[in-house]
Amino acid sequence: MAKKHSREETITSPSPSGNTTTTSTTSPTSTTPTKEKRTKISNGNNKEKETNSNNNINTSNTNILNGSVNSLNNSSTNLFTTHQNNPVKNLKGFDDIGEGILRFEGSKEIDFIGSVKRVHSMMKDYLKKTPQYDYELLSQLFKCDLQLKLENLQLFGDIYVRNCFSILLSNYFNQAKDLGKEFRQIGGFVLVINPMDIESQPMVTGSILTALHLKMKCIIYVGPGNLPLSQITRLYMCHARGAKIIFHKGDVSSCYTRAWQHAKDMSMVFLDCKFIPHFSLLGAATIAHEMMEDSPDRETIIIPLRLYSQGWSYVSGISIFYKIMKPEIKIIVVQMTDDLFGKDIEGKEFNRQSLFPDRLEIGWLALIHDQSDLTNVFDAFDSRNQGKFSDKDLEALLISIGGDPTRNKSMCPKSSLSQTEFVHEVITEITNGLEQLEEKFSYFLPQFKLDNLINHKIIDQLVTATEDQASIAFIKCLEYTHTLTNGKGSIALGGLMSGNIHLRPDEKVLVMLSGGYVDVIDFQTILNYGLDITGQSFEIELDLPDNTTSLNKVLNVIGENKVSVMEVLMDRSCETLKQYHVRTSIQCHSRNFEQQFKIFDVIKSLGFKYSLRKSAILNKEESGFLSPPMIKPSTNLSISQSINIGSSVTSLPSFPNTLNSSSSNAFNRFGNGNGSSSNTTSPSPPPQLPPQLQYKISPKPYHQQKRNIGDITVQSIREAHNRIKHIMTQPPIYHSTTYSKICGCKVTLMLENTQKTGSFKIRGSSNMVLRALEGAMVNTDERPVGLVAASAGNHAQGVALISAKVGLPCTIVCPEYAPDSKLSSTRQYGAEVIKKGKSLEEAVKLADEICKERNWTLVRPYNDVDVIEGQGTMGCDIYDKVPDVDTVVVNVGGGGMIAGIALFLKRINPNIRIIGVQSANVSPLSEFKQTNQFRYIEPAVLSLADGTNVKMPGGVHTQVLHDMVDEYVTVSENEIASTIVHLLYNSRTVSEGAGCLGLAALMHKKIKVRKDERVCVIICGGNIDMSTLRQVYEYGLRSLGRSFTIHLTTWDYPGTLSKIIGLAARAELKVREIRHIRGGGNINWNEVIISLSFYSNSFNHQNFFLSLLAQEGLFPKIVGRKYIKDNEIVYKIFDKSVDKKNKELKDTFSERQQLFLEQYGKQANVSLESKMN
Repeated sequence: MAKKHSREETITSPSPSGNTTTTSTTSPTSTTPTKEKRTKISNGNNKEKETNSNNNINTSNTNILNGSVNSLNNSSTNLFTTHQNNPVKNLKGFDDIGEGILRFEGSKEIDFIGSVKRVHSMMKDYLKKTPQYDYELLSQLFKCDLQLKLENLQLFGDIYVRNCFSILLSNYFNQAKDLGKEFRQIGGFVLVINPMDIESQPMVTGSILTALHLKMKCIIYVGPGNLPLSQITRLYMCHARGAKIIFHKGDVSSCYTRAWQHAKDMSMVFLDCKFIPHFSLLGAATIAHEMMEDSPDRETIIIPLRLYSQGWSYVSGISIFYKIMKPEIKIIVVQMTDDLFGKDIEGKEFNRQSLFPDRLEIGWLALIHDQSDLTNVFDAFDSRNQGKFSDKDLEALLISIGGDPTRNKSMCPKSSLSQTEFVHEVITEITNGLEQLEEKFSYFLPQFKLDNLINHKIIDQLVTATEDQASIAFIKCLEYTHTLTNGKGSIALGGLMSGNIHLRPDEKVLVMLSGGYVDVIDFQTILNYGLDITGQSFEIELDLPDNTTSLNKVLNVIGENKVSVMEVLMDRSCETLKQYHVRTSIQCHSRNFEQQFKIFDVIKSLGFKYSLRKSAILNKEESGFLSPPMIKPSTNLSISQSINIGSSVTSLPSFPNTLNSSSSNAFNRFGNGNGSSSNTTSPSPPPQLPPQLQYKISPKPYHQQKRNIGDITVQSIREAHNRIKHIMTQPPIYHSTTYSKICGCKVTLMLENTQKTGSFKIRGSSNMVLRALEGAMVNTDERPVGLVAASAGNHAQGVALISAKVGLPCTIVCPEYAPDSKLSSTRQYGAEVIKKGKSLEEAVKLADEICKERNWTLVRPYNDVDVIEGQGTMGCDIYDKVPDVDTVVVNVGGGGMIAGIALFLKRINPNIRIIGVQSANVSPLSEFKQTNQFRYIEPAVLSLADGTNVKMPGGVHTQVLHDMVDEYVTVSENEIASTIVHLLYNSRTVSEGAGCLGLAALMHKKIKVRKDERVCVIICGGNIDMSTLRQVYEYGLRSLGRSFTIHLTTWDYPGTLSKIIGLAARAELKVREIRHIRGGGNINWNEVIISLSFYSNSFNHQNFFLSLLAQEGLFPKIVGRKYIKDNEIVYKIFDKSVDKKNKELKDTFSERQQLFLEQYGKQANVSLESKMN
């Protein structure tokens, strides 16, 4: 909202009837207790209130509306009298709302808490309860006890769906008495669109689309009047999703009357738009209720804010809820600054485009359904498929959905609009409408202005974050939470990086990530920029002698430091060059700043001068924070380490100084996992263990109990689940409408990639270690002294985390190809990391040697009964959430996970299908069911699914892999790559290659399923290097139809390229790259191969452009077409246009030949005529 209001302005405002009312802001005259006393009373009342409200929730809707909430109201009344600045005491605008909001008994004062809880009690059956996790590594990074609320994983990827659903529910509450039905029994919703009135936010459209998504019937009446483009667009969105549109033939008054009567006759809810912002406030506050339920001990809440015209609801709702329930809590709002122009560190002015465009604020609507996306809407409007639509096209579309142009004239801002103009115009109209809402709801909205909330101590601090800080936070979210956020979602973590939020090391902080919708092209832009400023890519420019030897020296330095080269450009025409020199630009992918600094130092020592592209952040002091140092391969390793095994204290390798948080309470359940500095061996006291595990450390090793695979039962797996539940996090398990549609069955996703360590491995390692500690309670001589594991990454993190939590030293041995991202996290958990060996088998041998010399315990990744039992707890979670599951698709490496899941599910229901999926490159089990033998895999063969690069699976569970797994299938590398990107965009979570094998198999039809079959797919890991993700994303964009490259062979004439780009401009493609290839390939001397790369919106968009080329007689070759899923279908339009043009050329050949003879006949036949004479 553009206009700022003073505190006095928010006190005097018009009532809904138009009369001005004045409310005094004087504090209540009742005695106010001291802060300590007030807090104590408040906390006590909260507990009473929780109990009563929970009892109340179980009553029917009718009882709720009839006032059977006395206990809730009484406790809330006590709560209001406990503190002076009651946030809702003076709230205005709720007077005319009926049963849509609860009030205290015998009073007109609103019961805000009771109203929010009532909405939440019914909302939780329809929307997701998003995860709220502790993140130990982020706690150390930001030096506090940090939790994240992952609202970016909400349905449609945004908190706004809560507002939308609250609008539906609150209108139902208003009419529940007349309806006499429970919410599930109503006939649907009826809405009136009055073109003469301002529509109340995109929330109205969002509410209808949400209801349609939840299979509820919706009817929209449209009154007479002119319809702007944005309104027609939203009507089309609803119509395409299944809403019935009725264009009323009478006046506006009769339209409302008819709609109300229709709703009454059909037992439907009439959506009253008068109270949209009021109900949105309640819906947004439900997230605060969830956060407080999960973590009532939080002391500070950090809320992100992008655009206040939309974000006011959740900023106000969350703040008010917390301040009522816990007045002493600190509320911090982080807002993004406009740092798009100014001066850089050298004093030069800059002006750049925002990385986080405002359109993201309404972009979440596109995730509701593919026909709700603005680019797809444009395709529907462009009925003649000309790349533009006119006012006539808009009128035709209005008629197609039942409109009458004589009563509802379509208002197109221009005679014709291109796609870019269309998207811009729709967003502009919606944004302008939001700004006008302040005037329409002037009796209500001004009281929620930021300055007013700050003046009334509802918000304690307003912090700004720059786009650079938000970009870094964007990368950190991908790395640590394995989830996707947009600009709005990552602002809160960016605020922590700003240095303007001062926290105690033990302060309990909760950060909300609110948005997960990012356009796929915007994602690539943000990812590339974020990686640039976090040390994961760089560009170096050198003036080298113009010979191959100098370039080879530089490239050797880069290669020896394990840095990959993206591109090398040579410029010999630069004016500032020395004679016989060439300016060489080298673009590289690196792991971190440490790699970069080492390369620069070596190049400088060779005598080469270089310069770097300026980075927003590039100094060694900050580099440790932005990118932890990488793990170096061990060369001359001595197995004997400097850990005092015989003493009662141990020294753990610790984190870099920039990440160290000596007083962090991150490991609060099992104590602190910090150790000493990385270069010293000074002992530090072990973390405090829980009471049941407190005993002295014995110097003797733990000898594992002799267990066999038959000891694993349903009951033992249940016990294991109970044993490790405080270590792991409960992963989201939910039905996916998107993948059900794509795969042709009922798909449920289990997002194990959102675990703390980014994979399922924490389950098995935790179960083994905790079983050992339980055994040591009986025999202290059996207590483990230290832990050793051999792993390429995921298992390493699981072992490192559990060792830190129980206070045992830990050493991880990994092969040299292991990703640095996984290993740096492992070291941050406190483990010693040794890089040794060309293969995992070599790493295992070294781990065995370390165990024997130190008398430590080896934690195997899969060939261990306790580990398999721990992995089997995933079967518990699946069965508890989806008891009628028919098929479970599991990714397979060593086979521990699939064995554990099969041992649980098959014994409960033998009819459940268990299907294993491997990469085609590394698939030793592909023929196991048929031949009883593993397939030989060459040791040097690797896969994008590095977590399943196991050449020899099995062990104690080999028989289980044969008898209890129904089928093994394989997927190709490109199928894995495309699935990573597809999952990122649709689930807002990051998967590594090995994590999404099952989904890849299902999407690419490798598994036969029935339409009614319930299939659970496990996404088991998310630890992927950001540089790898960047490479994979390039391919993924092609698979989604969002980018493509063509090679076009044509005559090398001036104007040819201009003609092609002119067609691209008509199709509104975005050019990525253009290259000319001359003198190479199978072309003539006067021909050229033009390589053109474009961004597109869809395969339909590509087909339009490619068809334009075909119409001009240009037949491009689509690069990598054969790797696109169903490419014959997606490029069917283009193929038809090529066939049509070829047929046209063939059919008109005789005509063109005749025309030629008529013009040049005498010259062409002169020899024939002379012979005749």
